[in-house]
Amino acid sequence: MLMKALLVRKNLWDIMDGSEVMPAPINLNAKAIRAFKKKQAEALAEIILHVEVAQLSFIQDDDPAVVWEALAAVHQARGMATRLTLRRRFWRLQKPEGPMQNFIAETRRLARQLADIGVTVYDEDMILVLTGGLPPSYEHFVISLDATHATHLTLDYVITRLLNEETRQIGLIPDAAPEPKSPNVAFAAYSPRSPRSLLHITCFNCGKKGHFQMNCSEPKKEKEMAASAFTDADDMAW
Repeated sequence: MLMKALLVRKNLWDIMDGSEVMPAPINLNAKAIRAFKKKQAEALAEIILHVEVAQLSFIQDDDPAVVWEALAAVHQARGMATRLTLRRRFWRLQKPEGPMQNFIAETRRLARQLADIGVTVYDEDMILVLTGGLPPSYEHFVISLDATHATHLTLDYVITRLLNEETRQIGLIPDAAPEPKSPNVAFAAYSPRSPRSLLHITCFNCGKKGHFQMNCSEPKKEKEMAASAFTDADDMAW
């Protein structure tokens, strides 16, 4: 496709598809013959300059149309093994990591390769491959797509929906998950084991702050002192 586009842009494709042929020698128009041969040479040069070095062995003719057919015969083999291999790759295609556009482009590329060797690929086949190769996060999307009326379920419609669904799913992914909080975080300041809460705790035994009666190292005192400590308004801040 790219090579054909290049030859078309340079006005050389006419001698490739046969719409322009060598002028008949009987006309004795040497100028027209030289112009045609020049276009042939230019087309052949473009082909040679745009193929890999390993492909040069297939270029054995001065006629670019003949060279084109030779390269096509090599790269568009029509054997049964080639047909089966391409069809397996097409039907087993899975969306890789990356943009949805890449997955769609690869599906179209394989469909075009199949068409080049004479295998008809319908839009329905493309839809089945595109929806069958999606990751599990698209399961509900595929279910909703199956419920679409047949008159609206075109290839262009499915591609548009796929791109929109990808955008929607990307929008649902947070940039960074927040750190999980303890269910008792609101009561941490009042927990008996929290260091902050001990600053406001008054021991019922010694009347000092910073520890509980059970942890007091002073000798046990009368209940009246403990009660007095309990009723102190300043000590009730906690």
